[in-house]
Amino acid sequence: MISKKQIGWARTAGWRSSCMLLAVLVWSGCATPQYDPVSGRQVRNLYTLDDDIQIGRGVIENALQEFEEQGIPVNQDQQMLSTLSNMMHRIAAVSHYPDLPYTVVLVHTNIVNAACAPGGQLIFWEGLYDPKIGLVQNEDELAAVMAHEIAHATARHSTRSMTRNMPINLALMAGTVAASLADRDDLALWLGAGFVVYQGIILPRYSRQDEYEADRLGLFYMADAGYDPRAAPAIWRRVNERERDPGLLRYLSSHPTHRDRYRELERHLPEALERYERARGRAE
Repeated sequence: MISKKQIGWARTAGWRSSCMLLAVLVWSGCATPQYDPVSGRQVRNLYTLDDDIQIGRGVIENALQEFEEQGIPVNQDQQMLSTLSNMMHRIAAVSHYPDLPYTVVLVHTNIVNAACAPGGQLIFWEGLYDPKIGLVQNEDELAAVMAHEIAHATARHSTRSMTRNMPINLALMAGTVAASLADRDDLALWLGAGFVVYQGIILPRYSRQDEYEADRLGLFYMADAGYDPRAAPAIWRRVNERERDPGLLRYLSSHPTHRDRYRELERHLPEALERYERARGRAE
């Protein structure tokens, strides 16, 4: 006679096999790399461009709701919002995807940050250009940040990252389900924690390669839009001079070090300056 324990293990094995099969089937659908005209490389992305747009809209809706719940004002400075909007459209027009539904939200806190959700949904915090604590000091430097964020959208880094993470996410989820069905709550807890750590530390939202790619693309976008590309490495050179190099911490960070960023940007600067001069010539 089959014991309850044996039935439990059989049921667990069945669920584990089913979940792992699902992981394999889902991943196999996007396993074949396709040429990406933005990066110029073979990349994997399970999502469509329309998916990016819908995901981005959801991100912005949630962010706006969170700001409202916390009493954080948005879009109050109409003059600055207009400046950001004009800059966004000017840079987007020379990007690989000029027809994305680009939007920008201005958040009135002293946070020094900017972000771009999939599909071209931008958020800028006014601390970014604050005279005392800000990262940027003039229009060209603001354009450098804007172009970098737009490059994340055109290179579709968010959904590419989601695609990269999918197999391990599904495997961890399958293991958690199997452990729960086997009444192994301790194992399920550890697997669940592993999922969080994997998402938050081992594979952050943007990889260092993504950041370098966004820096390079953004440098060319701002140059093509008529903004001085020398502003981009200038930002990170200045920040590097103000802060200590994180050394070994660079390998735990999603972003390259400040020194690595400005050196890589300077490597592409000759081409960017040529594009900048052509853009200025067209404007005259």
